Amino acid sequence: MKNKKLIYILSIVIIIFIIGFSFLIYKSEQSEKNRIKKQIELDLVYNELDSISILLGDKILTISQLGGEIDSLIIIKENIEKEKKEFRSRAFTQINRLQSKVEGYKELLIAQDEEINKLKLINEQLYDENKDQKVEINTLNSAISEINKTKETLQEKVNYASRIELKNLEIFGISKNGRNYKNSFKNRLVNKIKIDIEIEENEIAKIEIKDIYLRVEKPDGNIMFDISKGSGSFIFENRELFYTIKREVLIDKLSKSLSIEYIKNEDFMIGNHTLILYTDSYIIGKKEFLVK
Repeated sequence: MKNKKLIYILSIVIIIFIIGFSFLIYKSEQSEKNRIKKQIELDLVYNELDSISILLGDKILTISQLGGEIDSLIIIKENIEKEKKEFRSRAFTQINRLQSKVEGYKELLIAQDEEINKLKLINEQLYDENKDQKVEINTLNSAISEINKTKETLQEKVNYASRIELKNLEIFGISKNGRNYKNSFKNRLVNKIKIDIEIEENEIAKIEIKDIYLRVEKPDGNIMFDISKGSGSFIFENRELFYTIKREVLIDKLSKSLSIEYIKNEDFMIGNHTLILYTDSYIIGKKEFLVK
């Protein structure tokens, strides 16, 4: 009787143990399932944070290139990176708050897409305006260029019209007793030459003192030159030229006559000589005379 009672009690204990053990296994399995579920959710949230950080970085770069404000976005991206670093150490109970932040960041990305579209539209409008302004500027520059060309052309015409013009140019050989030989003379009869110049009246000529250079070219091509008689050199069309004699002349719009003499210190070369009159920028006149 006692054995039956003992067996009965043991059976009840074993049943209770089996039920308790099964319950513990069930609870453990449920706990593991919950942990795996939470881990998956955490991984999803982390991956979303990582994707949002990358997308936000791209949008910061785009907005910066379009000239938009990015300071606040940089701070938000830094906060996201901080969230990522602290993410793994947080309790599972914080997942709902993190998920809420992720949703907020998604809305921020959508808002930045709208901002980027606005900035693109503004930049396109600015591009069109700049293109129109460039066309206007180019048109204006072309007009200014044409005006300047016209002014230069007019100035060239004025400069040309204001040049010294000769009314008459005569060359005389002068003997010691004062006799004149016009344009042709014997070397032994003269001791100097005289050049008579008559300048035309010119109403638009600039009033100024001008240097007039006389170059006497001998039959052999050399220049009649004597430093003791005032010979020297000057620059004409970027070249250095020698002159026989120089005179300063007041140009005052009126007609003017002047005589220039050159005393010889050696015999003149036999043959045709060429007299050329220069200013510093153009030739005034030219004439030949013969020494026999």
